Amino acid sequence: MRKPLTKKGIVIPILSVMLFLSLSMHVVGAGSLTEVKVFLNSGIKVMLNGKAFEPVDPDDGTKLMPITYRGSTYLPMRAVAEAAGLKVTWDPNTETAYLGEVGGDIAKGSINYIKASPEFVYNGEKLYRLASRTPEELKTADGTLLNFGYVTGGSRSVNMEVTTNFEYSKFKAKIWAADTLTNDDLIVTVVDENNVMVKELKVKSGKITDLELDIKDTKSIRIYVQGDKSIVGEPMLGK
Repeated sequence: MRKPLTKKGIVIPILSVMLFLSLSMHVVGAGSLTEVKVFLNSGIKVMLNGKAFEPVDPDDGTKLMPITYRGSTYLPMRAVAEAAGLKVTWDPNTETAYLGEVGGDIAKGSINYIKASPEFVYNGEKLYRLASRTPEELKTADGTLLNFGYVTGGSRSVNMEVTTNFEYSKFKAKIWAADTLTNDDLIVTVVDENNVMVKELKVKSGKITDLELDIKDTKSIRIYVQGDKSIVGEPMLGK
């Protein structure tokens, strides 16, 4: 069972860093939450306009530590934004955080994507790679470096199963298909939890192919990409 989300638990991106929302509000958006494992990181120091900055809860003055999640750093949005001169306003009806002026049209029907990292992928830890740690495994032959992704793990193909649990409507990734034994076209196959075909396509060996799927009616999808040098790069789940 997922734990209730408190006012310090919503994570959203702002500018070039990832900031988490610290506003006076109750549990919201339970249907859009994904439970992940994060770490409070007391070793991270923050400088704001050349001065040391320690974010605190504006309501009670409690010191707020940065958190670390899979190589990204998250800071409390309200404390940082207001220290930088931006007012933060929370609209619980639309679950929207406004920085500065309150206004503008919220995009209708837009898709919000998250990384399909190992907590979503069966046996994902063994095949998951980050460019910050092993760039050589995520660099294509033409020099393109993918930020993260899944590799063959020494087999003749990439085989991965992504858990969707009927919660996500989209899946997208950059497929790099390559094999040391052939330059022929290679096959990408995607099936659902009942082994029913979702999509099958031929892709050019040595080329990046953008893959985007509608997956709203699936509990899981299994992705197979031929080639001992293939990569499922930057896979994302959207809702």
